[in-house]
Amino acid sequence: MKNSIPASHPDTTRNTRAGRPTNPGLRPWASFELAATVTAAVLAVSTVYAGAEGPRVVKNPYSDIEWGEVKAYRANFHSHTVISDGRAEPGELIHLYADAGYHILALSDHDNGYNHREGERDLRETYIHRDDRDRVPTSETTWPWTRWIDEKPTKIWVYGGIESSAFYPDLGEEGMLAVRGAELSSSPHISSLFNRCGWPDHDRTDDDRLSCVEKHGGLAFWAHPTHYVPGGPWEDRFFDEQTWEEAVEFFGHYIVKYDSMLGFEMNVHDVHGGRVDRDRELFDRLLERYYREHDIFIEGSDDNHGTRVAEDATLTLVLASELTEDAVRHALKNGHTFVGPRAESYPRFNGIEVDDDAQTISLDIDNHDKIRWIRDGRDHATGSVLDYSEIEDAMVRFEIDLDGATFYSQGFYIR
Repeated sequence: MKNSIPASHPDTTRNTRAGRPTNPGLRPWASFELAATVTAAVLAVSTVYAGAEGPRVVKNPYSDIEWGEVKAYRANFHSHTVISDGRAEPGELIHLYADAGYHILALSDHDNGYNHREGERDLRETYIHRDDRDRVPTSETTWPWTRWIDEKPTKIWVYGGIESSAFYPDLGEEGMLAVRGAELSSSPHISSLFNRCGWPDHDRTDDDRLSCVEKHGGLAFWAHPTHYVPGGPWEDRFFDEQTWEEAVEFFGHYIVKYDSMLGFEMNVHDVHGGRVDRDRELFDRLLERYYREHDIFIEGSDDNHGTRVAEDATLTLVLASELTEDAVRHALKNGHTFVGPRAESYPRFNGIEVDDDAQTISLDIDNHDKIRWIRDGRDHATGSVLDYSEIEDAMVRFEIDLDGATFYSQGFYIR
């Protein structure tokens, strides 16, 4: 029997983000009291930093992790089936990822795609002949999985009366969390998770799409952003400084505006030549522009359209205490993740410690060849300990090299 469990409200587990509107329910005098309290708190914090000697880490996304209680779950949040423009049946793709050792999966078919199974036409024709009446736009999400597989979920999470995820204990060795979602494909594309938003046309604005995700308690990431930069596909544009400014301004604007838009999908499997470097640069530029005041995180997915899981497919390592929607949501919303490729072995994350007295960030990570620290987009240092005593007002992150693969952290802000 279906066991429906309400998901936590999406705002209850995320770190506070700037730019939220004042609570309209506050009484006028309460607003003045709140303003005075906030002002006093800001002054107090400013005084602490003004009186402190040297720089401090003021943004560490991994700060509240209970390291002894979390596991690095392998996740893919972006994949396609024959329900849109993929080549695999939904049940086939689900079992491919379960057999490949994944713990979390979203079947994110295009909301305005066409069923590739019908008509048996070439993929390009599927996109050219959008007026054909023998195929129906797939504005509904590829959900529930029980339409295509025999395994049954033991838990189903519900938000606002709509199913958002389910746990299948018999998929893979540890079970699999199925995430409901879609690729919202009015350009540029958005990976929409934990909701059923979607439309059968290409004419939805960015506000239309993100307002729907936010209203229904979902989460979102910009999908392959350096492939669909504002103004056209990347292969049609030269990435000069103007292009970068436009991209950073565009993507950053919506990350700041909507709490549900967490960041962007980073690719580490360079199928399009140069995209890995562009994704890294976009991350560093967004951090520099917005991270002081707003959270910006990366996630990794492989955008699978085929009938296999690539040996080096991009994935997200989600640091969570259990395979539940609440735990995975919390990890995504707070940047408790790393991005890297599918591999034979992975780094083992035991802890990250910030010592403001010693002015160091120390990494307790087993199974790696090298750790490189990146400061404002440039190589800065190597090793498991970063001395930041000479770093001020800078963004840093680290990259872990292991057997020819690279795993990427979220950003830290040193002030």
